[in-house]
Amino acid sequence: MAALPAIGLGGITPSTADIECAGSSRVFAVDAGTGHLAEIRSCPGSTSTLGPAVEVDSGDWRAYWTIFGMFDGNAAILYAVTPTGELWWRRQESPGAALSTSVRIADTINWRYDVVFAASPGYLELGDVGGSVRTFRHEGWATGGTAVSEVGDLIAILTGPVIIALVSGYAVGIVDGVNYRVWRDQSDSTRVDGYPSGALPAGVHAVTGDGTWLYGVDSSGGMVLLAQPWYPTCQRFNGSPWQVAAEVPGYFSRMVVPVSAEPGEPPAVAPPPPTNPLQDDPTCSGANGSPWEWQ
Repeated sequence: MAALPAIGLGGITPSTADIECAGSSRVFAVDAGTGHLAEIRSCPGSTSTLGPAVEVDSGDWRAYWTIFGMFDGNAAILYAVTPTGELWWRRQESPGAALSTSVRIADTINWRYDVVFAASPGYLELGDVGGSVRTFRHEGWATGGTAVSEVGDLIAILTGPVIIALVSGYAVGIVDGVNYRVWRDQSDSTRVDGYPSGALPAGVHAVTGDGTWLYGVDSSGGMVLLAQPWYPTCQRFNGSPWQVAAEVPGYFSRMVVPVSAEPGEPPAVAPPPPTNPLQDDPTCSGANGSPWEWQ
């Protein structure tokens, strides 16, 4: 089977080669010029690498309010929210494969909110800043079942950054070019606190990811993989600036990074881990050891 075309600065150009690495995954990107959806192989790690952008759907994905997804083994599940609040589901069986036909999910719910993302396979989050973030279980997430059931609140009162992901007990948020780790408030379990966890490179926007690795669009429209120095003691936050670890030329408008955790219990935001008073590294101490005071 011939390789699908790749998306480059000048539009569609022939694909060159894919990449191979242990633990490789794939992310998706929307072409800003055509709206077509591309797949990009990603190898985050000590020698981070990104493959070429390979088109997998020729529809116009620019029109969606938001897009997010999850993995079912080697298959990718993509959700897209329309400007009118409809939620649509599609499945990609394997890397490079075309997407399935779309299925509308939970047609009695308006999904156009500030916060809409997949916390883990099978669990969808929905809410607004200043209100609650509600958790829904999508029982048919792998097969395109249309029903969801509400199972509780992820966050009772969301103040601070718009949440884009949940990983290792904390939520991930981005505000004004800064990444935040968001933990449950220690004195009020209905609220959460955001800890500044590293500035993003100048000009990088449309950022998403799990807080360990982030993906975004640079000022030229290319896709970038972002990383920051890892300190095992920096659990509450890591104040070290984010750096570009790899990039793919192109003209993109947004990234989609499916979650890959194993399905399990409903997701939850944990209280922050204790700080280490013996840690001298400035990325783990100082004024940023306290949560940001949101106005």
